[in-house]
Amino acid sequence: MNGADGRWTRRSLLAATGATTLGAVAGRVGAESNGTALEQHDDNGDTADSSRDVVVRQEPGNAFYWILPGERRLSPQVFGTAENPRFGSDLLESRIEQAKGLPEPLGNAVPQLLEDLPPLVAAPESGREPIEDDENAGVAEQKYVEPNIFSDQAEVTSGAFEITYRDRQPYDTPGEPGDTADAVDLAAQFTDPAGNEYELDFDHVVKPPIPGYETGGGVRVGAWHHGQTGTGSPLMAKLYDYAACWGVGDVYVNGERATTDGFRVFHFMTTQTVRDERYRLAIDEELPLAPEETIAGQIHHTHGVVLPIRPTPEGPVYDPVPTAMELPDGRTQPFIHAMWEQEELVEGPFAEWEFPGQGADGESSDGESDSADGTADADVRLIGEASAWQGAAPDAIADAENPTLQLEAGTEYALVWENGDGLQHNFAIADESGADLLATDLVGEEGATQTVTFTASEAMSEYYCQVHPQNMRGTIEIAG
Repeated sequence: MNGADGRWTRRSLLAATGATTLGAVAGRVGAESNGTALEQHDDNGDTADSSRDVVVRQEPGNAFYWILPGERRLSPQVFGTAENPRFGSDLLESRIEQAKGLPEPLGNAVPQLLEDLPPLVAAPESGREPIEDDENAGVAEQKYVEPNIFSDQAEVTSGAFEITYRDRQPYDTPGEPGDTADAVDLAAQFTDPAGNEYELDFDHVVKPPIPGYETGGGVRVGAWHHGQTGTGSPLMAKLYDYAACWGVGDVYVNGERATTDGFRVFHFMTTQTVRDERYRLAIDEELPLAPEETIAGQIHHTHGVVLPIRPTPEGPVYDPVPTAMELPDGRTQPFIHAMWEQEELVEGPFAEWEFPGQGADGESSDGESDSADGTADADVRLIGEASAWQGAAPDAIADAENPTLQLEAGTEYALVWENGDGLQHNFAIADESGADLLATDLVGEEGATQTVTFTASEAMSEYYCQVHPQNMRGTIEIAG
């Protein structure tokens, strides 16, 4: 939790004696066996460390997104077309048949899990629909309409984390899923759009017993993941992992352990950035994204997922994550998908690598940006931050969040806004029906300004940012 001095601490790991018995699905590896797996003796009897560690963190106050359930555009490269589908029902049935060959009890539990959660390995044709007249579809012709974790729907909240991925073995080995020398240290706290507070308590690493998955012992460093790789859901585009891990642990909500019925499956990965400047999740054909095409101007970000999968002595079963986030249909969100967009790769592969053409500061200025000197004659000044528009001038709106703009019909105004957080933003005005009357280009450089000149009309109802429409939205009042 955040303290008065701005620091935050992680909940200590559960004592082994108090943990749920997981049997075949997540056998525990003790600290002693983890340590022994690292030791390689040279001719002098000294020990050498054969491990690879990746450390990533994001301090409070930087960009955090809570992903909501939604639809997912489908890559033709991966999923084919309506006439020639790929990675669909046939693949799902094949994986289910493969799973039946797992040793018991996994041979019964995993096939049922794939029936309950097909996106683990495929996108069945029954859940697909054509995309019609969608200017934002790009090359995608279909979408997966069953609500899932790979959606474009997200809200800005708050969150911080630090993770150390400890890669201790190069590939999966026979044995129970928890039989691995890999390890993870994780501290993660964040809020949902309703303001509920979450803390994740990672217990131990597992090798998911999903046919086709190659998890490198449960922690992988410098590998390819998702898409057509066979590891991870194909609904996520194929991406480069700086590091990725799978494990189990507890979820705390508002200070109380919510997972009293048992652990849930955790999946963290620090990857190349796969969300664009409007926070759409890219498909395979759209990658790689240059820094100026991303929401925060970064080439990597970190995903934290808690899946609706509960390990039991009989194997993994589908079980919604007990979140406190109520959805519009009255149900609670059955998973957690957290995104840290301004994290720091402290240690790991390619930590110093820069995207070709990337400037020294990693930023790309927008052609419409003005210098700060051009703001003196502004009628209205705002500061754009993902949490809200902040009023700057005139005095009537200074320091107000999403202040009401009081304008006179027929009067021309110069509105200047400054990018306050280095995320992508723009300024748009809509009428009562939500139709845009004007919208500017995106600006993603912190400190850059943009001047918007317009004549006020009675049709104007709201102003907002098209990238962050839930948080950055205010009212316009027009005097006749």
